[in-house]
Amino acid sequence: MMLARMIPEATIDEVQNAVNIVDYVGQFVQLKKQGQNMFGLCPFHDENTPSFSVNEDKQIFHCFSCGRGGSVFKFVMDLDGVSFPEAVAKVAAFGHVDVNINTTDNRPRESATVTRQKAILAQVQKLFNHLLVNTAQGEAALTYLHGRKMTDKTIEHFGIGFAPGDDQMLRKYLTKEGVSYEEQRASGLFVDRDGGQLASRFTNRVMFPLRNERGETIGFSGRVIGHQDGVAKYLNSPETELFNKRDTLFNLDQAKAAVNPDKRFYLFEGFMDVITAYEAGVPTGIASMGTSLTREQITIINRVAKEIVVTYDGDLPGQKAADRALGMLQNTQHLQYSVCLLPDGMDPDEFIQNRGADAFKQQLQHVLTPIAFRIMFLANGVDMTNDHDKIAYVDAALTEIARETEAVPRSLYLDQLAERSGVPRDALAQQLASTQAGPAPAASGQDDPFAAWDDNDIPPAAPSGWVAEPPAAPADYGPSASVATTRMSRFEKAERALLYYMLTDAETADLVGADAVEFPHGLYQGIADQWQDYRATNNDDLSNFTTRLTDEEGETVAAILATSWPPVNTDTTEGLIKVLGGNDLRTQLSHVKEQLQQAQRWVIRRGRPV
Repeated sequence: MMLARMIPEATIDEVQNAVNIVDYVGQFVQLKKQGQNMFGLCPFHDENTPSFSVNEDKQIFHCFSCGRGGSVFKFVMDLDGVSFPEAVAKVAAFGHVDVNINTTDNRPRESATVTRQKAILAQVQKLFNHLLVNTAQGEAALTYLHGRKMTDKTIEHFGIGFAPGDDQMLRKYLTKEGVSYEEQRASGLFVDRDGGQLASRFTNRVMFPLRNERGETIGFSGRVIGHQDGVAKYLNSPETELFNKRDTLFNLDQAKAAVNPDKRFYLFEGFMDVITAYEAGVPTGIASMGTSLTREQITIINRVAKEIVVTYDGDLPGQKAADRALGMLQNTQHLQYSVCLLPDGMDPDEFIQNRGADAFKQQLQHVLTPIAFRIMFLANGVDMTNDHDKIAYVDAALTEIARETEAVPRSLYLDQLAERSGVPRDALAQQLASTQAGPAPAASGQDDPFAAWDDNDIPPAAPSGWVAEPPAAPADYGPSASVATTRMSRFEKAERALLYYMLTDAETADLVGADAVEFPHGLYQGIADQWQDYRATNNDDLSNFTTRLTDEEGETVAAILATSWPPVNTDTTEGLIKVLGGNDLRTQLSHVKEQLQQAQRWVIRRGRPV
């Protein structure tokens, strides 16, 4: 909940009541009146016809294409990539509202133990850097880094250091500095020997400090100098109270601080790729911690970036890793993602060393869309002289192309597939058309999850299909905006309809509360519960309600409020309540059946056996 972000409700309400969302959004989007809403081109994705709407009465925005939506604060958070407190402060400044909001530290207060551990690691990082730069012990490591074309300025920028071969040096140093045995043991810098003796985990290694988003050292990664049999090239700190490799991205703090108006980041495989890219003039590189990309890391990327370019090694293992990363990134809602494929199987470091920084920056502009990458990647190892292999490849590639809904990119992908496979483009287009057509609809009453429902179970005033569509676009904008509507059951549409009437009609909200109606989907139930709680003390003030919601809840409410529903009447609401609130066993069974069918369709679309 946004209220957990430690800003008083009264302050949030004061700021939102003082600023009209149309005025704020109008600074960035040219809005034109159409019906009850204002429409313009969405600032969060590329489009030629307007699908971005702002409702002045409800003080919300919603994009019918990309799905973003919410209050004016959510607009600022998404547009500027700032926290909720920072967004409130920005809107307050725009409306000349004098508020006292601390935008620098809205985090929960950390424990004294965590603060102490951060101080210890910061001290060790300075020690390692001193040993590398200023002592004879570090000369070999410094020579190695200079041999990798790393300048002293870059070494300082990344805080790189050196851990000497003496496994007791660090222990003696920290003990002298007053760091207790327990604190040393908890730092992740040591390993236990027999009898409880501590020995340095990192010896004779170049040390890369691992930092959190705020630039605080939370761990280390050490690279062995030269080649040593049986010794791992890289060694990371173990997981501690500060460090978890699953939610840590190397260089994220520096990449965020770099001038980056497009909020484009480059995802590399390793630390040296990030550092070499920085030397080449690309400061927005990040890397995972020597493992495959994790869900936690994707969540972080989705929060700070508008676009991520996967720039892994160009060899087959790198392509496989990129393919896995794309498979995980496809579940992000608002993040654009693509692949930069380096030629001749090179990694970024090799490319820069062989062809130079300027060529590397130019190469980063030549990105492949996920579908274009899949067309290329799926061809790896395929014998195009074998008819069975070629047919299987073409079928798999067409399945990828079928995901594209726009005509121009779909045509480009067909050209690429025709060139790669040797199959005539016309034949591919014909096969694609049959792929997109899908199976014929089931006969009436067969495999219909709602066949068991009586006609009276469906609200009489509900429009057929119940599809959310924006009003027609203004004439000078050209064709009306295309709407990317998620397919959902009539059952779920009934939930959304009832939630809309609850949010906009007090009598419906009272009726739902009196009947103790339960929404099958937890998301809608959560919104409904919060709305009932909010109404008890805030007089149905819908515009301020959305600031209390999570991002997902806020975007859902914005989408529901932006949908054109029929006027509320008793028959409609009672019909919806009967469907959702009744304990009709047939309704429940039908709902479960539809969920199973949707899961089967999802699996079939991805080419896996059911």
